[in-house]
Amino acid sequence: MKALIIITFLSLNSFGFAQDSLSTKADSIVFIAQAQLGVPYKYATSIPDVSFDCSGFTSYVYSTCDVPSSRSSKAYGDLGSEVSLESCQPGDCMIFSGTAAGSTTIGHVGIVVSNDENGLKFIHCSSSKKHFGVVITDYYQSNYPKRFLQVRRLF
Repeated sequence: MKALIIITFLSLNSFGFAQDSLSTKADSIVFIAQAQLGVPYKYATSIPDVSFDCSGFTSYVYSTCDVPSSRSSKAYGDLGSEVSLESCQPGDCMIFSGTAAGSTTIGHVGIVVSNDENGLKFIHCSSSKKHFGVVITDYYQSNYPKRFLQVRRLF
């Protein structure tokens, strides 16, 4: 019996995955973000696998994927273009006010992971004692709708 051996050469991206396995920029953004799940919150930091604050986290993820970003959560309000909450897609930037009641000043950012029949989920670095660090939050099952300001598409 003869065996046929086929060797193929795949183009690998910078993460070592075949290009087809991360077919879109959005896939790459979500993949890089999820790789940091559980990393703790620490104000004014952006150190992968060690600690982040919210804008440090988004800045790391977006810059790793060659997407315009900022180290300041407030600056995200001027990046990319605004999209509706209903039409947001994985990789989009969610922008929230700070924790002060009634505030309309940008104070927190995260990244959409999914928006489908299972709901809207986003990943962010939270300072909350209930869900501290990089976590995925179900938007509609949280208090974030009270703080929601806008969604921006950065790529």
